[in-house]
Amino acid sequence: MKTQNTTFFQTLGQNQLENLVKEVKETVATDLTQINRKTAFGTADLWNLERNRRNRVIRRHLA
Repeated sequence: MKTQNTTFFQTLGQNQLENLVKEVKETVATDLTQINRKTAFGTADLWNLERNRRNRVIRRHLA
């Protein structure tokens, strides 16, 4: 079996190489506000994880 394959990518031309390494200026969105952002992992979140985990285990043994 071949361990290396060089035909996945064709050779890049100079223009394509320049487009790949071109620096793009970043902009920061200052007017963006997040809605319903959770700040902490709560007890209800842990309870839901455990409940879902129990259901997956039960379904695994039934199949």
